[in-house]
Amino acid sequence: MEKDFRVGIVDYSLYLPEETITAEELSKLVNIKPEILREKMGINRKYVGGPEDHPVMMATKAAKDLLNNTKLDPNDIDMILYAGETYCEYVCWTASIKIQSELGADNAFAWDMGLRCAATPLAMKIAKDMMYANKNMKNVLIVGGNANAYLVDYKDPVQSFMFNMSPAGIAILLRRDHDENELLGTGIITDHVFCDDVYGKYGGSLHPITEEIAKDPETLRKAQLLVVPDGEGMKKRLGEKSLPNFTGAVRLALEDSGLEEKDIDFIGITHINPKAHYAIMDNLGIDKEKTVYLADDGHCGHVDQFLAIDYGIKQGKVKEGDICALLGAGTGYAFTCSMVRWGKVR
Repeated sequence: MEKDFRVGIVDYSLYLPEETITAEELSKLVNIKPEILREKMGINRKYVGGPEDHPVMMATKAAKDLLNNTKLDPNDIDMILYAGETYCEYVCWTASIKIQSELGADNAFAWDMGLRCAATPLAMKIAKDMMYANKNMKNVLIVGGNANAYLVDYKDPVQSFMFNMSPAGIAILLRRDHDENELLGTGIITDHVFCDDVYGKYGGSLHPITEEIAKDPETLRKAQLLVVPDGEGMKKRLGEKSLPNFTGAVRLALEDSGLEEKDIDFIGITHINPKAHYAIMDNLGIDKEKTVYLADDGHCGHVDQFLAIDYGIKQGKVKEGDICALLGAGTGYAFTCSMVRWGKVR
């Protein structure tokens, strides 16, 4: 890219449901001791969605708050990119166009992309690349919502790695030639050995929910939730491959940014267990103080990286000029990282 081309984050807004559930309360639902939830799984509490906490609704709330904070006229938005979950309010529905309608962004075009909980860094890369290709594109709104927590089967111990999931929404405003919070390089890894490890089997075109399934309440309940066909195999593969994939995405983003591991001042990581979180940092040589672990939030999907950086700013861990690594991962499995130079561009 040309040296004088730059895209910056103008601002962002997070939507988090009001209701929460503590480790002690969650323990009764999942039959896991509270101390294990807290210490090994990193869940002190997490968010619980209400009747209006669905992906597009939450993304819209975040977007409206962002536009209000930035005083941006919706008609000045050139593109709306929905990077949230495809499991949302309706089937065969373009979420971004609904959000465009809710905002009154008549001059924008809107479209959807999906990469599970790894989507936010990828969305920022796509937006930056499209702005480079189109010199008339100035303001891009990235929006996302995640309610996959509603698909987790608390009665299935094999799904315990997803018991941390929380509903949430996010909106991010990117601007061409903006002189703050510069978006640098991105690293992306998709590892297809996990491609069939987590999915909703029923309700798609291959396995519709039939009348026979609907007759039995327990069969119907399971049919509406996620399945993990090979829990032991998945656990083994994750043990072998997740750390090099996580750190690999960071190293690709650093290379794309012309930076080295020692340059990272803060890292915001999608919510995983504490052991894995700090193993990533140890492997990269990042001091343990240069992060915020989301123990009081759970895994908020597309929101995690900006939730971590938001805490980092408030706690004084993210300062002017800091290099921030925003690291995501989603089932499939995808691993993504975007580097951001926070604060004023020097």
